[in-house]
Amino acid sequence: MLSRYHTDINPEESNNSHAAMLRMVGFNKRVLETGCASGHMSALLSAQGCSVIGMEIESSIVEPALQWLERAVIGDLEVPSIWSDLEGESFDAILFGDVLEHLKDPLTVLRESAQHLAPAGVVIISVPNIAHADVKVALIKGTFPYSESGLLDRTHISFFTKDSLVDLVREAGLAVVEISRITVPVFSTEIGVSRDDIDDATFSAVTNDREAETYQFVVKAVRDDAEHSLDKLSADLIELSDNLLDETKLTATLRAENDDLTGRVDALEAQRAIDTRDLAHLREQREAIKRYLPGPIRRFFQKQFGLGSS
Repeated sequence: MLSRYHTDINPEESNNSHAAMLRMVGFNKRVLETGCASGHMSALLSAQGCSVIGMEIESSIVEPALQWLERAVIGDLEVPSIWSDLEGESFDAILFGDVLEHLKDPLTVLRESAQHLAPAGVVIISVPNIAHADVKVALIKGTFPYSESGLLDRTHISFFTKDSLVDLVREAGLAVVEISRITVPVFSTEIGVSRDDIDDATFSAVTNDREAETYQFVVKAVRDDAEHSLDKLSADLIELSDNLLDETKLTATLRAENDDLTGRVDALEAQRAIDTRDLAHLREQREAIKRYLPGPIRRFFQKQFGLGSS
């Protein structure tokens, strides 16, 4: 049977966590895919020339994926014995695609997996962002609406922000070397909140957060060599990622403001053209009246209203 998390993936889509992970893995790698489900990622990894070992909690879920897997390891990631099935094996990439949020102790699992990382290997993680603006608005309303999938999937038992995810990776003996954000606009998630749920001041506070529209984080990490240079590089890369996001948002804001001002200028120019035309028409009417009014009446209107004056 297909997993309830099975989904169609477009590898070319830019704003998609699966596509981001595929790009981070690359081609012709030996991959350990935790939570491989029914194989929606396994198939595309195989198409990239990768050899994939899948890990899943139930054999019935992973059965459709076997056609793309070298083999499947069945069991709970949080039970130490499952990792003994991989004794002596190492991988170029280890994937945790929307997996860690389902674990009671993601740190221990991440540390265990890192023992099977090849010297130049990478760990790739995607997790939902609990700090998305829609979740904050729901909390302000006094709700926490669990659902079958999404940010508040009812099976989530660990929750992450960008900082807590980076801290988790560091505690596991890894260093983040790339971070990607999957975004969904405010009031557009499955949470179901709307602009009417908050006042203007709260809206401004919620949406000014850098990660207000971040739906998922996708990070690539390498084994920390305990040297200051790698730790510094990781911190610099994260800061650059944050700065790039800030610049992107600022550019979008400035572009929107420029479009608004351009629209206002165009409207004023259009109104000016209308006013100029109307003024010319009124002048024509005044001249016509001046020509056809009898002298005494013209002088009367000139005295009363200045009609005959230049």
